[in-house]
Amino acid sequence: MRKIGTVIVVTAAAVVLAGCTGTASTPEPAPTPSGSTSGPIFPDSSTFSPAPRGAIDEDSGETHGPRPVPVWDDESRQSAIAAADAVMRAYARPDLGFDAWWAQLQPLLDQKATADYAYMDPSRIVASSVTGAGTITDETSAYVAYVDVPTNAGTYSVILSRADADSPWLASRFIVPEGVN
Repeated sequence: MRKIGTVIVVTAAAVVLAGCTGTASTPEPAPTPSGSTSGPIFPDSSTFSPAPRGAIDEDSGETHGPRPVPVWDDESRQSAIAAADAVMRAYARPDLGFDAWWAQLQPLLDQKATADYAYMDPSRIVASSVTGAGTITDETSAYVAYVDVPTNAGTYSVILSRADADSPWLASRFIVPEGVN
């Protein structure tokens, strides 16, 4: 029985191998030469036209075009301090119900902070008033400002960000004073 099985396997292998070999009458196609073998080929960018300035993206509603790059100057510093003051005054309102508190605060927040603070209970906020002018503590990037704002519960740090020089400063995060939770 073993010999018959071996003969069948050998015969099947011979048939398969015979089918894999080409005959002399059908030559293999010659390989086509490529233009360059030194690396990838990139399209010529001069053949494409850029998106028109002021074009509005259908999906996001964003306007395409160059955006002004922000710089740190007196106007930027004053607007960052004013934004931190405004957002801290809206935030430090534990006397308000959620709906009234949120209606004042949410327009001053960026998208991430809007998601982060959307379910916060304002009655848990220990500060109830701003007691002095804010001070910028870090201006490493002209897109982000760290502003310390004094309150009746200690100095809160407010992190602000902006998309470009023409965009408003929006709050990204409130950092409670040390020792307050």
